[in-house]
Amino acid sequence: MGNSFFHFQEFSIFSQDKGLKVNSDACLLGAIAETETPKHCLDIGTGTGVIALFLAQRYPEASVTAIEIEQVVYEQAKENIENSKFAERITSIHADALLFNYGQTYDLIVCNPPYFKNHLEKTDSEKNRAIHNKSLDTLTLIKRIHDILNPAGKFWLIYPPQEAEEFNALAAENNLHALKAIKIYNKPGKHYRSIFCYSKTEKSALSEEKLLLMGEDGEKTEDFRLLMRGFYLENTEMYKRSKSQSN
Repeated sequence: MGNSFFHFQEFSIFSQDKGLKVNSDACLLGAIAETETPKHCLDIGTGTGVIALFLAQRYPEASVTAIEIEQVVYEQAKENIENSKFAERITSIHADALLFNYGQTYDLIVCNPPYFKNHLEKTDSEKNRAIHNKSLDTLTLIKRIHDILNPAGKFWLIYPPQEAEEFNALAAENNLHALKAIKIYNKPGKHYRSIFCYSKTEKSALSEEKLLLMGEDGEKTEDFRLLMRGFYLENTEMYKRSKSQSN
């Protein structure tokens, strides 16, 4: 079993043995998703709570709602959030994001959705739902986002190419317009996934960018370091090993 914690500069994620662990997609989404001076943010399918914590750190004037359907995963996220210095500004909700009555709209909505629709499923039921598209229907998600997104708000998510193509086609049919796509490459020439930004009122030609995380030598690129400089501990792996050996 791997380490059950992951330390960032201003918060930590514990109890990663249930549900999903902290991964680069969630961190990238948390660091990149933006809109101008948001007051109300929503993290759909919060998992460990890491994206909600990123948003709370980045936007000190904003309140953040973190919603999670799986009980065990929700409890993990709630604990991580309550143990952080951002706890007063983050509300944890155990509910189905597609059915919950939010009672408000949001300036910034972020989602790291399950997208392995056709892959063999693992035995861990919480992790199953976290990585397989079983409970987050794409069309219903799009319509829900449209309902609760402020007119000037932005919606961000991350998807691989095939799923992104399907999502964008449905989104366009339902007045959710893709404005930006950032192709994320772990290494040069490797498979990529894209982070997309959407609006329900603004229409423009799709702006495309690329972000390379590591060079051929396996070292982090300067672009990646700059993006994560306010979040990552540069010696995270060494820190985890030293703490593990001391306990």
